[in-house]
Amino acid sequence: MATGTLMSYLKIEHVRSEHVISREPAPLSTNAALPAWASNGGDLVSVTTKMVNARPMVELRRSDGTTSLHDPSTGRLLSPLPRETAEAIALNAWSGPKATIKGTTSVAKPVGTEFSGPFPAWQVQFGDPDATRLYIDASNGALLAARSDTWRFFDFIWGLHIMDWNERHRINSWWLLLFGIGGTVIALSGFVLLANRFPKLRRPRARRA
Repeated sequence: MATGTLMSYLKIEHVRSEHVISREPAPLSTNAALPAWASNGGDLVSVTTKMVNARPMVELRRSDGTTSLHDPSTGRLLSPLPRETAEAIALNAWSGPKATIKGTTSVAKPVGTEFSGPFPAWQVQFGDPDATRLYIDASNGALLAARSDTWRFFDFIWGLHIMDWNERHRINSWWLLLFGIGGTVIALSGFVLLANRFPKLRRPRARRA
């Protein structure tokens, strides 16, 4: 309880030293070697050739975090990816028991606590017993998250454990800190009371001559 209380008190950003470092990517220089069709207004941070659904594509990533896919030769915009491509990516990533796709839904806002972006994305649900759901980034084809009914149950239990019933990731809530301190005090006082209940060792009396 004491160590849990300390962990709840410490800010995870300070633990990871994230408050003193910056992870902002450096933009590419305007004279960087780029495809002829790629325009760089000073906000382009990376140009990557990658395979998406067995097809080579060029991914442009900008400083605001947005990405887009293009045809390597012509630069034609290929994103957001259509439903069929998202399903093909999900099927290619699937390595579980044989299952078919039960449904595919376009996602533009958070889905409970199981997925919070980036958007737009595709949710591809399989017909397996665990109702596995894969989230595919519609902008670059990346597999963002894999969720299931087992994950949802664990997420509920985790929320109870850290006493965060809404976001399920805050370990610095006053509720958790208060209960941690209270539990530690109760546990220590219990040890003190237990020690006081032990019979005191009596010294043998000296015999009179």
